[in-house]
Amino acid sequence: MLDRDPPSLLHGERLLIGAIRRLARQSGCSGALAHFEDACGWAGPEACRMLEVFLQQLALHGRRSLTISPPGVAALTADERAVLDVFGCAQAEAYEAMDARLEALLGDLPPAPLGAAACMVAQTLAANGCLVEASNDAQCWEASTTPSNTAAQWAPAAATTWPCQMARANFRRLFT
Repeated sequence: MLDRDPPSLLHGERLLIGAIRRLARQSGCSGALAHFEDACGWAGPEACRMLEVFLQQLALHGRRSLTISPPGVAALTADERAVLDVFGCAQAEAYEAMDARLEALLGDLPPAPLGAAACMVAQTLAANGCLVEASNDAQCWEASTTPSNTAAQWAPAAATTWPCQMARANFRRLFT
């Protein structure tokens, strides 16, 4: 189902939707890589490859096919909007809301690599000024910041931080 009116998308959202459509249709990764590199510099190709991992995990663990429009179509499908919501929640660090959206997309509990890939892409985009908003920001911001069921299921018992927080801490240690 397509939105009736094409939404006004932020730059990060247009970047993600364009790349998702190209990667999902296997119509060439070089275009998506170039757009990510333009937007994110040296981190762009890695973020694009991580988006590819996200889509592969979504395809591997999903219980249904997602409706993705061809590149160039202005309107978003409900599934495309749901995927943008995942990245919006990841940027807001609302991990329970992100897991709930992933669970709705998959029809099952999301595996940890799926959420980790979404966090990696979302944080790389945010660090380069490419924002993605969840469709219901209030719900996203009100989401608990305690570890989600998925993280608790996959993380060691001693882990007390989120994947994005751990990545940020490791990144700071690496360059300080």
